[in-house]
Amino acid sequence: MRFFLSISKPMYLIMEVSMNALNQNRFNLVVGMVERGKQLGRTIGFPTANLNLVAGFTIENGVYGVYVYHNTKKYLGILNVGYRPTFKDGQHKTYEVHILDFAEYIYDEYLTIEICLEIRNEKKFKNLQDLISQLQADELFTRKNLIK
Repeated sequence: MRFFLSISKPMYLIMEVSMNALNQNRFNLVVGMVERGKQLGRTIGFPTANLNLVAGFTIENGVYGVYVYHNTKKYLGILNVGYRPTFKDGQHKTYEVHILDFAEYIYDEYLTIEICLEIRNEKKFKNLQDLISQLQADELFTRKNLIK
C-alpha cells in the first residue's frame, strides 16, 4: 500500500532548508509570509519584504546579513528587526528583508530567512540621507561577507 503526502512548494522548501540546517547544526532560520507594509523602503531605493513570522526563533533587534530562500532559489539579503526608530512609527516589532538583486511580486508568499551575519544594532538616523548611506554600507558589507 502506498501513501502520498501532498505539501505545497513553499512548505517543501521550508522543510528542505530546515533539514539542511539541522544536518549542519544551524538553528538560525525563520519563516514568514510577505505582507504589504508602508512601502517606504521602495521610495529610497531599498524595497523590503515585510514578514509575518510563522516559524523560527526569537531574533534580537538589529540588522543582519542573510540568505533568503524563495521558490527553490537562494538570494543575499539584509534583514532589519526592530521598531523603525527613524520613521517614528514603531508601535510593534517588524521583520523587513531587503533582497539583493531581486524584483518579483511576492506578497502572500513564504520566505525562509537564514541569519548569517550580525551587521549592526538598530539605530535612529538624523535624516533620510544618513539612513540611505548606512543601508548602502550594509549592502556592501553583506555582499563582501556572504557568498551567493
